[in-house]
Amino acid sequence: MAKVNVLGIEVEAGERTYATLPVTKMASGYDVGIPVHILNGKRPGPRLLLTALSHGDAFGGLECIRQTIEQVDLETLSGTIIAVPCQNPIGFEAGTRNTPTDQYNMNRTYPGNPRGWFTEQLAAAVSPLCREADMLIDWHGGGYGTAINYVLVKRTTGALNDEILEYAFAYGLEYIYDGPPAGPTAAYAGSLTGYMTELGKPSIIAEVGSGMVLPMDIIGGSVQGNFNIMKKMGMIEGDLVLPKTQYLATERPLIRPKHGGMFYPMVGGDYLNKSVPKGTLIAQVRNPLTLKVIEEIFAPCEETVFLMLRGFMTKVHPGDYAYILCNQANAKCVSNG
Repeated sequence: MAKVNVLGIEVEAGERTYATLPVTKMASGYDVGIPVHILNGKRPGPRLLLTALSHGDAFGGLECIRQTIEQVDLETLSGTIIAVPCQNPIGFEAGTRNTPTDQYNMNRTYPGNPRGWFTEQLAAAVSPLCREADMLIDWHGGGYGTAINYVLVKRTTGALNDEILEYAFAYGLEYIYDGPPAGPTAAYAGSLTGYMTELGKPSIIAEVGSGMVLPMDIIGGSVQGNFNIMKKMGMIEGDLVLPKTQYLATERPLIRPKHGGMFYPMVGGDYLNKSVPKGTLIAQVRNPLTLKVIEEIFAPCEETVFLMLRGFMTKVHPGDYAYILCNQANAKCVSNG
């Protein structure tokens, strides 16, 4: 049995601790720091890093991390779990994707800059943990009125790319996306998982969270995924819990309404990770003044699967996320027996 040292925080074997990584002092005079939970198993082993809430409106990961670290048995754990449930406390307080102090997207600022913009200073406090870890799971998604459930991988090359895909399948969700990034630059520049890739280490993004009631327990599925990763890393014993079939998608239409207004979904939360045929009406947008339908949204793929959806009537701005989809018809199907 041996204690571990993580950025100067020492934890004895078979114990857990909570600490704060200092960042800066706000204009109000209050100190801001990054919360970190460190769980050190009774036996030595690899280190798994769990992070969430770089986007302040992506609440799901916090709960996935909470349930995981509460369920971990340190008596049987080999290695160390480093958990950061809230990377961006100011963004979380505001409930906004970007940090309100400087309007930066934290997941485009890693590894950060300790003398840079406020969000860059937050990132600079978190990123050294990547050097302490052997594997990273980073959570995104799950704001109000939406639900999301799939694994996103960042493409790279060689043996590391193969290792990342192995972890993505081992996580145990039904859908995995391994295709071009979204956005005008078609890159994940400045992301935390991208930084892990630069370090030559594997990572996956758990796009898991819900701001609405669902018939399926996606949080529980993500927690099970965390234990699957621990099994694969040799941190705990046991067989992986996997669905009968998994799909590796390379086509991911992102549906954003052209017009703002009141969004009326034609499919509810029970359609998450389910499919509809091409041409199915899936949503309407109505003008809140005239009450008339000003936009209709139809399923674009032969087998349109909902990776993310808006499940009930909500206000939308022009260009808001409405759906993240995949085409199951051309996805690689993997059978687990």
